[in-house]
Amino acid sequence: MFSPWIALAAALTLVALGLLVYRRNLRKSSGREDRYTPERILTAEQVIMLDYLRDTFPNHVVLPNIALKDMLSIRRSSDPERARERLRKHQVDFVVCSEDGRPMFAFDMEQYHLSDAKAKAHQNKMKNRILRTAGIRFLFLKNSIHRMPSPADFRQQLNLAALPQPKPKAEASPESVRQQLESKLSEFDQLYPATGFRDSEIMGMSSLMGLEDNEADRMARQRPPSSRARVH
Repeated sequence: MFSPWIALAAALTLVALGLLVYRRNLRKSSGREDRYTPERILTAEQVIMLDYLRDTFPNHVVLPNIALKDMLSIRRSSDPERARERLRKHQVDFVVCSEDGRPMFAFDMEQYHLSDAKAKAHQNKMKNRILRTAGIRFLFLKNSIHRMPSPADFRQQLNLAALPQPKPKAEASPESVRQQLESKLSEFDQLYPATGFRDSEIMGMSSLMGLEDNEADRMARQRPPSSRARVH
């Protein structure tokens, strides 16, 4: 037969354990004991490139590390759920927004992938195709600003490469937007046949810089000859 003192000791022990568990759970739920450490959200190279892009676009908003789901909406799709999944899978290193807050250029910094180069190329192809339907030019930046043109020269080249953006849903029907984009893209490829871009292609720095030369050549061809060069 148990002694009453043993039973009392056991009861007090259980009460003490219960209080200990209760206080521990209370501390966990309150969050007062939690402490946090800041993590790097941009690499050193991205910080430098962000400053460079802000110098290139002084009157625009430049944002880093933006997911496509946060900058695009589905205008039309035969499978909306799959289209949303594509948006969730992709992001870009930088986005430049126009004065009305809509994205107009998207950039990724150059990276070299040895083990998954084929898969990465396919992802970039899909990303470019999605952005292109929204009228957003997708470009690769060099991995160092020392390999980039001056901000003024870069902005001039980007002005030549800008795509026509579709109007918001309330302002234009999907069919008229598609026709407008296709018309503008066709004009662009006719003006610059050597650097025309199909849906599966992404513009790199060498192609981008070639646009300025093509534009200068086109203007020179259109300019009437000077009096000194005119044949009498």
